[in-house]
Amino acid sequence: MKYIIIIGCGKSGKELAQELSKSENVVAVDKSLRNLDTLGEDFNGKKVWADALDINTLEEAGIKEANAIFLLTGNDNLNLVVGKVAKRKYGVKKVVLQVNDAIKKKIFKEEGVVIINRTQLIVETLKKSIA
Repeated sequence: MKYIIIIGCGKSGKELAQELSKSENVVAVDKSLRNLDTLGEDFNGKKVWADALDINTLEEAGIKEANAIFLLTGNDNLNLVVGKVAKRKYGVKKVVLQVNDAIKKKIFKEEGVVIINRTQLIVETLKKSIA
């Protein structure tokens, strides 16, 4: 079983956490208790109600044991900073972050992390639908 941390439990984070918790050890972190509550009773993981910019929060979430971390907040800068910390300080092998600003994507790519941009994903999917 993998140990996975998901930062940000908006729509994407919630769905990912619910799905992965069926087969993996998942910790969901969000500074909004309301977002964590949306995970529901079927969520088979740990919830951490705190700010991910705090090192203590990351350690409480188990970052030292994490195989992967997904940074899915709506804040590109927070995603990058926490992603850098996860990669450089804790040696997390797989760091995936959501980036909303396509221009920042180039900067983030140099950090050795996986970048997800919704707009580009949608465009690629739509292009494939007419192929």
